[in-house]
Amino acid sequence: MTRLFGAGFKFKLLSLTSLILIMAASVFATPIKVDYYGVVSQSSDANMLKMAQDIFYSQLKSIDNITVNDKRPDISKALTQAPAINGDSKNLIAFYAEIDEGRSEETGLTVWNCKFNAVNTADGITHSKNETYDSYYKILSSAKNDIEDILKNLHDSENEIENTVQASAPASGRDIESLAGTWSGEPYTDKIIILRGGKGFVIFKNGATMNILVNVKSSSKDGYMDVEIKQIGKSNASYFPELPRETALQSASKAKPIVWSFKLVSHDRLEGTKTTMIPSASNDSGVEQGVRNSVWTKK
Repeated sequence: MTRLFGAGFKFKLLSLTSLILIMAASVFATPIKVDYYGVVSQSSDANMLKMAQDIFYSQLKSIDNITVNDKRPDISKALTQAPAINGDSKNLIAFYAEIDEGRSEETGLTVWNCKFNAVNTADGITHSKNETYDSYYKILSSAKNDIEDILKNLHDSENEIENTVQASAPASGRDIESLAGTWSGEPYTDKIIILRGGKGFVIFKNGATMNILVNVKSSSKDGYMDVEIKQIGKSNASYFPELPRETALQSASKAKPIVWSFKLVSHDRLEGTKTTMIPSASNDSGVEQGVRNSVWTKK
């Protein structure tokens, strides 16, 4: 591994740390608690990893309305595998980062792949954000915004789900409970989880997690139900793996929430349509809002 710190590098990091502590941004309207588990890496450069662990900790502590509990088993060492999360209702989010060294396919130069993980300890679901940096220093100088983004998106999504659940009036709580479980069938996804009460998650193979809300629009005596499933929270490019990556990155911020309109045709099968961004040759952006057929089956 290339050694990247000398006197100049350390001076930049000291300046960076001071800047982080001075320019703390108030991004959370209500306080949240975070358990910090440090960094997971196979790197042998202990000094570099220790520096990353400390910088990430400082970055978390600098964000207003976040209380950070340092749960690193050994603050002087990085983990070699994902930590065992021991959360409860008092510490809603567990946070750790994964850092791996790679090589750019375009330039052949060393790049750093960093994956930020925020675990909702109430349900055990991990929300992740992947970023690639062309130098280790840029991980430390740019990561604060990425850390804020993943925590804020998770926090806002939970609040939006709660507000929407309270405002909605499903046909029957029993109807929604009948949908609870693990589903499959959506392309590019690992699994879809529907929880009792109407919350849920779409977990993509690329590591992204989308919050969803399930609402039963109508039901009949024979068991058939019209079901609407809607994305909750802001879109990101990882929600559109079927699009070219650059197109998804450019269009995600303007994308409307993804919506599935289903009919429950049997106890373990949903059939209907998905309204989402699709490729478009006639649109300058390369995408347009479109409808595709979709089928989910319960495992």
